[in-house]
Amino acid sequence: MVNDHCVRTLHAEQNAIIQAALHGVNVSGSTIYVTHQPCLMCSKMIINAGIERVVYSSEYPDPIAERFLADAGVRLEQWPA
Repeated sequence: MVNDHCVRTLHAEQNAIIQAALHGVNVSGSTIYVTHQPCLMCSKMIINAGIERVVYSSEYPDPIAERFLADAGVRLEQWPA
């Protein structure tokens, strides 16, 4: 039997963006607050959603995700600074 629990899960960033879209909330130009520095997939979703700033608490080093966000002009800030 396959454990499909992990197959159905999303990262918090993905869920927040999807829920905003589902409920007609425009996130373009917004700030997203997350517990960990976004992974590459979440970074791509953040960029495509038009989110301009990401504030995170814990590091999750992903140089490619950091570069994608920087190239797209998304500010990445660790809190507390």
